[in-house]
Amino acid sequence: ADPTASVDSSREGMLVYMSGKTEVAADGTTASDPTFGVVPTNALKLKRIAEMYQWEENKSTHTTKTEGGGTRTETTYSYRQTWSEGLIDSGSFDDSSSYQNPSSMPYSSQEFAASPIALGSYTLSNDLVKKINWYLDLNNDGSLISADNISDEYAQQNMVVHGNGFYMGDNPSYPDVGDMKIKFRYILEGTVSLIAAQTGSTFSSYATKRGGSLLLLRSGYHSADDLFTLAERDNAVVTWLVRLVGFVVMYMGLKMVSEPLEVVLDRIPFVGRFAGDLMGGATSIVTCIVAAALSISTVAIAWFAYRPLLTFFLLGIVGGLIYLMKRKVESKRYGEADHEIPLVNAYPIYNDGHSGGDFV
Repeated sequence: ADPTASVDSSREGMLVYMSGKTEVAADGTTASDPTFGVVPTNALKLKRIAEMYQWEENKSTHTTKTEGGGTRTETTYSYRQTWSEGLIDSGSFDDSSSYQNPSSMPYSSQEFAASPIALGSYTLSNDLVKKINWYLDLNNDGSLISADNISDEYAQQNMVVHGNGFYMGDNPSYPDVGDMKIKFRYILEGTVSLIAAQTGSTFSSYATKRGGSLLLLRSGYHSADDLFTLAERDNAVVTWLVRLVGFVVMYMGLKMVSEPLEVVLDRIPFVGRFAGDLMGGATSIVTCIVAAALSISTVAIAWFAYRPLLTFFLLGIVGGLIYLMKRKVESKRYGEADHEIPLVNAYPIYNDGHSGGDFV
């Protein structure tokens, strides 16, 4: 559809593709931060990033085995100063008396958007505006970021211009705990491409036949096929990340089931700790293979209706893993027998002359 043409009511509720320039509507307001008086020209969105210099606690835990099958856990704490957008609660620190952070932040990070944002004769819905996220650093031209533009009284008294933002503290080169810095990023008007359901003069998510929803938007010009391809790629990445998490969870569960066996071996006098470690390594390998087989089987079953050939391929991989495990077990069971010298191949190395028969 042509975004510059008049709104076509015959496409109401239909899935449409559009590409064109987004801009602040003629009767709209540009994105701006009223607290700090930052009003960039032709900005679709503006982001304020507020950070405070605070103490951060790092915890390190080390667990060792003891005689009798027990364990001893040692925890050490270290502290460092860092910039953080969120407030770090120092009351939960192990050493909260020596390392203290402020109890509140006077300013927080926030996003501002122009309203409304136009695409030809149409306007972008809030869900589409949220997808506009290709921010760039805001460059200060000397007037855009100025202490004279600040409307908040506390900020006027404590903030100074620093770089492309503001700073609250004695010395930006040597920050102290409690100092704050604020910087800005923005998105200018530009070309976008989208696929969505037409709803009046705006857009909404399109309900698919499979019960899903479709709402796509990208920066720059992209054909409809490109938008679908990019969406499939993003979905594939998310899907495989979820599968990886499922594999890790399954591995951890199987590993917990095998831990009692390690504890039993740890209680054997003299060699218990060595035997427990050896069993721990063996069970880790076995549980990894089992978790991989179960995870692949789950994926294969889920794909059977849509990709049967891939399902059989994955089940073949599972069969290969099971075969390798079986061969491993058999090789350990019969390994010693394989190294014996067969009696039929023996021959005498000394003959005292008392035997008249042949040796075989």
